[in-house]
Amino acid sequence: MSSAGQHLAFPFRVGNDGRTVTADTLADQVLQELEQLVLTNPGERLFLPNFGGGATRLLFEATDANTTSVAQATLTNAIQTWLAGRVDLQSVNVSASGSAISITIVYRVAGSTSSVQAVFQRSSP
Repeated sequence: MSSAGQHLAFPFRVGNDGRTVTADTLADQVLQELEQLVLTNPGERLFLPNFGGGATRLLFEATDANTTSVAQATLTNAIQTWLAGRVDLQSVNVSASGSAISITIVYRVAGSTSSVQAVFQRSSP
């Protein structure tokens, strides 16, 4: 999917040409925004203390049904709050097996008809 205009890349950075790096497409930018949201804990952003999905907190939590349910609800709420108008959220699934955690988010970029699946995983070494 392409869109008119350029979109800043995440993480924000300056390229070798001295200009800001941009995402190739709107879909790429939305995925990068989703990654930023999922991997940021609430309270981490100075001027946006409520921003974040809190997935990195799962690294330090017990991997039980209660933790995965709370994480799923938190992520769903964060996506619907912070990416409203950018993402049509279809599903969020958080599962745990032993010390392995998997987060699967299925969404559509606003205005698109095709679904995207983003998977975030942590497994023990």
